[in-house]
Amino acid sequence: MINLSRRRWILGTAGVMVAGIGSQMLGGGVFATLAHAAPPLASAVTMPDSFMALSKQLTGMDTLEPHLGQALYSWLHQSSGNAQLDTQLEALSALITTHSNVVGDDLHQLLAAQPAELAQLYQQLVSGWYLGVVGQPGSQKCIGFENIVSYQLLKNNLLPPSYAPGEPNFWVNKPAELQQNSTEVIAHG
Repeated sequence: MINLSRRRWILGTAGVMVAGIGSQMLGGGVFATLAHAAPPLASAVTMPDSFMALSKQLTGMDTLEPHLGQALYSWLHQSSGNAQLDTQLEALSALITTHSNVVGDDLHQLLAAQPAELAQLYQQLVSGWYLGVVGQPGSQKCIGFENIVSYQLLKNNLLPPSYAPGEPNFWVNKPAELQQNSTEVIAHG
């Protein structure tokens, strides 16, 4: 006879329930899940070099995170549902290049005078790069966080609220006093 304690019986029962619910959610097994697999990864869409050039124009940044650019381009490619994305990107690039001195409200007025798809593309690009969020309210998707442009602009000036005593990733580098006296060992008691 097997001697089960109450704790083992409850844990065993919970495990069986989780396995049953999990198999129902996954469609009955690994093979059923593979049969209904998601579309190919976002990186399967080839991002043109002109996309990053346009993004640098819009953000004013010399270096942008290529993974975020790939995620943004892939989302645009997937959500647009038409083959005119690259044509619209070229038109937006030409507009921004032609009116490079136009900023702020004047830029918004210029975009309002353009076809709606062009103004919407501009908003999607700016939102994707600065916020890491794409899509319409209610169906938004986060494509980036720590590598977004707004964080890159403020990373040397603004510390995110936390309990950490230093800037983000401060623990990666040795403290300054340890770098100067690398042979000295500091002991805390």
